[in-house]
Amino acid sequence: MTMTYHQPPTHNVPTLSIIIVNSDGLRDTLACLASIYQHPPQVSFEVIVVDNCSREACLPVIGEHFPQVRGLMAPTRQGFAKNYNQGLRTASGDYLLVLNNDTLIPAGALDMLLEALRAESSYAMVGPRLVGIDGVLQPVCARDLPTPLDYLIAQGLLDAGLPLGRLWQRWLIRQVTRRRSGPVPSISGACMLLRRSDVETVGFLDEGFDFYYEDVEWCHRFQRHGRAIGFVAEAAITHLGDQTLSRVKVWAKRSEYLSAQRYFIHYYRLSNRQQNLIWLATSFNYLMRGLVMLLAEAIGKQTLYAREYLLLWAWLLTQRPNGHKRD
Repeated sequence: MTMTYHQPPTHNVPTLSIIIVNSDGLRDTLACLASIYQHPPQVSFEVIVVDNCSREACLPVIGEHFPQVRGLMAPTRQGFAKNYNQGLRTASGDYLLVLNNDTLIPAGALDMLLEALRAESSYAMVGPRLVGIDGVLQPVCARDLPTPLDYLIAQGLLDAGLPLGRLWQRWLIRQVTRRRSGPVPSISGACMLLRRSDVETVGFLDEGFDFYYEDVEWCHRFQRHGRAIGFVAEAAITHLGDQTLSRVKVWAKRSEYLSAQRYFIHYYRLSNRQQNLIWLATSFNYLMRGLVMLLAEAIGKQTLYAREYLLLWAWLLTQRPNGHKRD
């Protein structure tokens, strides 16, 4: 079902289409929209919000505050790739901006992204510098494409919950802080500006990814088609970061694991033995996190996420790979 609050004249085709997905995040979405209209780009644009069957009626509220926004309702609760693709397929602009609802756009940021994409014909997409609400840079805005070895190391030595993992994150932040504008292997799905012509050639987001890795896979696929990914250091936006995932949610961590397996199977042709190694590393990570948090809860008399991680570990025991098809 499509709900349109404002349909621009047919002769007024926008240059830029901004696609936002709302999934039980109305407060963040309204703040994001306010920042866009307070600091609009200097080109004609449209904003499309796809609501992922939120528990509260979000589209009427959005339409009340921003009648110029086009509201689309997802047919059912679905993954982010499907939601963004729904918006992308209805977009009219020559340039398409995939934007998380938990972002805030400052003055000039969208214009800088557009200028960078227009200036470099080899770029298929560009992304900005992402900064948290605390002012800390988020290294996912300019990163390498992950490998199975990277994943295994992250599950062990570089786990963000360990001292070495925290030092690793600081090193990544320092490296990205020094990075200048230019081509990078991958940018974050929090903000991706693309050419319509490239999307029509390479294709939409892979809807086989429910949550996580859909942006990484897109970057990887574009580069396999000979198109570059650009990082625009001068453009900075605020990314609140996982506001709908402020707690450890079992469904999200399940999706992260399944998406990682899907990505590595496709791009690295993993053998069954290698798939089992990833499964084993993830199982060990969740079990150790669960046990450590259980001990911390007993000592500190505070509730952490021991139950969630132990549930994830129990679920992973049922997910041991048994020869997944490699495509």
